[in-house]
Amino acid sequence: MDVQLSPSFFGCMDAKSLGPARMFFQSAVSGEFSRSITLRLCGSEVQCFALRAGEDIATIAVPVSQNAAAFADAAAAAGGEEPFRTLAQAIRGTDSSYDLWDELGRLNNELVTSQRELARTVAELQRLNAYKNELLGVAAHDLRNPLSANLAFIDFLLEEADQFNDQQVHLLSRLRNNGSFMLRLVDDVLTFSAVEAGVVRINAESTHLSHVAASVVDTMRIVGERRHIDIDLEMQDPLPPLMLDQVKITQAVQNLVANAVKYSPTGATVTVRVYREEQWLVVDVEDRGPGIPAEELSQLFKPFTRLSTALATTERSVGLGLSITKRLIEAHGGRIAVESVVGRGSKFGVLLPVPELHAGGVS
Repeated sequence: MDVQLSPSFFGCMDAKSLGPARMFFQSAVSGEFSRSITLRLCGSEVQCFALRAGEDIATIAVPVSQNAAAFADAAAAAGGEEPFRTLAQAIRGTDSSYDLWDELGRLNNELVTSQRELARTVAELQRLNAYKNELLGVAAHDLRNPLSANLAFIDFLLEEADQFNDQQVHLLSRLRNNGSFMLRLVDDVLTFSAVEAGVVRINAESTHLSHVAASVVDTMRIVGERRHIDIDLEMQDPLPPLMLDQVKITQAVQNLVANAVKYSPTGATVTVRVYREEQWLVVDVEDRGPGIPAEELSQLFKPFTRLSTALATTERSVGLGLSITKRLIEAHGGRIAVESVVGRGSKFGVLLPVPELHAGGVS
């Protein structure tokens, strides 16, 4: 049966509501209760309810800004007719709170309150994190000077090693190693605090990445020789210079090479490659160490994290090196990549963007 709306009903309805209204009342004619329609009548939004009872259709329109329960009561009292009482029961049954709009308002207020609480919590956490970084930086800075002085005293004593017996020289060497480790730790904490606080300044200058890699390899070969580890350098030539902070890029690359040497077995080879790949200049550092389990790769660059393969060695670390390296590379607009297979080694890649050169330059 097709639904025909009366002219008076049509006259007070917005044009866009006409089609939905016809479908709504057609549903009621079919014997289905519905309250899922909002119409605009005389410029106001109303929520429409309808119910078929025999040949009759009971309907009621509830202003969306008012309490549905009051209109359910009004429907129940309308002449005591059964369709209206059934309609009132249906309205109540579909609105367990008895007041849909009040319930929506309450939920919205709770949401707003939760958002405000979340914003306050985030602000407090940011304040505490900044305070933590400042405290770490101050503590590390105050520790650095006496540690450096102690190392200088130990070096002075070791220069006079012929005046000590073997046990004394051994103890001085142990003190030197422990002091060097503590100084590296303090330096890492200082760098990490600066990076976390967002105060790392990039003093960019024209830098050849191949020169940085060559300098790092020359330095680390001395360390590798003590463990009979070779460090090979492969460089593509020529490569364009980049605007980099040479000190910080050197620190990042050296961290990767030092890790490769640290976790490689005696007699192994570490390979450093410098080349261009599309819009990137790349420094790859590949080792033949224990590798990293796939499930631990997501934790690799988090601060103060040590992986299971690292814990299995006697090498000392607090897990800041890779976190610092990643942040220094990202500060240059680059990224760091890693590939690893347990038992076969790892390859870390530093990728730095090559800017496009115009006006006769090379892109």
